[in-house]
Amino acid sequence: MLQRALQSVEAGHIGNYDNCLSYSRVKGTWRPLQGASSYNGTEGTVSEAEELKVEVNVSNDRLNSTLRAIRTVHPYEEPVINVIPLCAPREEALMEEMKENQEQRRLLGAKYRRAIPQSGEVWYHFKNNEYKIVACPVMHTESQEIYCVYQALYGNYGIYCRPLDMFMSEVDHEKYPQAVQKYRFEKK
Repeated sequence: MLQRALQSVEAGHIGNYDNCLSYSRVKGTWRPLQGASSYNGTEGTVSEAEELKVEVNVSNDRLNSTLRAIRTVHPYEEPVINVIPLCAPREEALMEEMKENQEQRRLLGAKYRRAIPQSGEVWYHFKNNEYKIVACPVMHTESQEIYCVYQALYGNYGIYCRPLDMFMSEVDHEKYPQAVQKYRFEKK
């Protein structure tokens, strides 16, 4: 009955499909209070029963009609309805963003003449410390400067951020003559 009610207001319509929903078995509890007109249970007593949790996508313009349809057919006096806005970018926009990111990485790699860090990689500082890349490239919203965010894999596991130019720079071998690495950070 609920599925038909949802279909009648086009809830669960995704692309070239309709009637799309998922459900899972859950255990619900409730206690009817004085004045309740409970479908199941006794006033003042905690009740427990197997229920179905239903999830369905609904467009913003169909939200109110969907809520009315649910309340019309649902046997509970107060059905639990959670409306969770989803912010999923369209696939085309996501693909375009991925292409832009790949192009940015390609240009930055050409600038530094080596691959730039990627999330999840481990890079070594010339002072023999390991760091895991959290995010790179990251753009400063005001200055548009490109940064690298990384986390220490030692001590208190602090998270740090530095301009990508500095992260990718060569070691100052005059200041650090014992340094073995050519670059301040290198992927190992």
